[in-house]
Amino acid sequence: MSIGEKNTHAEFYYRVPMKDGEQKPSFGKNPIDPTVIRHQPHRKVVTNARHIQTTLDNEGFVLRKHESRVKDFYDASEIEEKYYPEIMELAREITGAKSFRMLGHITRNEAEAEAGKGLGAHRLVHNDFTPALMDTIRDFVTDTHRLEGRIAIFNVWRRFDTGHLHAPLAVCDSQSISEKDLLPTDLHDYGGREGFKLEIYQSLNSDQHRWFYYPEMKRDEVVVFRTLDTAKDPFIPTLHSAFDHPDCPDRTPVRESIEARVLCFYQ
Repeated sequence: MSIGEKNTHAEFYYRVPMKDGEQKPSFGKNPIDPTVIRHQPHRKVVTNARHIQTTLDNEGFVLRKHESRVKDFYDASEIEEKYYPEIMELAREITGAKSFRMLGHITRNEAEAEAGKGLGAHRLVHNDFTPALMDTIRDFVTDTHRLEGRIAIFNVWRRFDTGHLHAPLAVCDSQSISEKDLLPTDLHDYGGREGFKLEIYQSLNSDQHRWFYYPEMKRDEVVVFRTLDTAKDPFIPTLHSAFDHPDCPDRTPVRESIEARVLCFYQ
């Protein structure tokens, strides 16, 4: 049986519960104090999602075959010229929304991250946004769209390394998540130095959380998952995290991936 045919167990890093009087968590404003334990690993079953049917409305994530004309996912110009239109067309096909706008992308390279030159796989249970994002992006969006009616944001995640095994992405069934699990957290300097402040969700551990992944993803596959939806009250996100697969061979090529975020307007 290959790695791609079975479920596995892995550690996921959750935020420890807040103490009485503790200030709102934040990243990027103050240096991290290594003596303070803020995250702890919890061992979870990670289910092979290739054997189940999921929807964006229920579980909050789906897998799709998706060919791209992009040759170099590190070329920002090629991404904007070719990939952004491809992602918006994919969103049109699967979301039922009427218009779209890209909210940027992140390319991750584990080898470069280890050398301090870029971003690697993010091994922390989180969601990219909270509903507070609507105020944050108001000036960015209102030149082309109205912030009225239902608005949703989906993350389209693709890996393009040749190994297909290192540091896979796991997504948590949103139906297994409770509002009390979510911890709003300020992320300063989002997008690099002198960036803007963004509010994200960290998560507390819950034994109810059901984790899934798609083993051995190829370049022509994407995971699409919901990171914001104004139609949901309360909004429960699709928590996600990279994890270290216990059966991944030591010399497997490290993960390279790209995630693109698309705003979907339903009116």
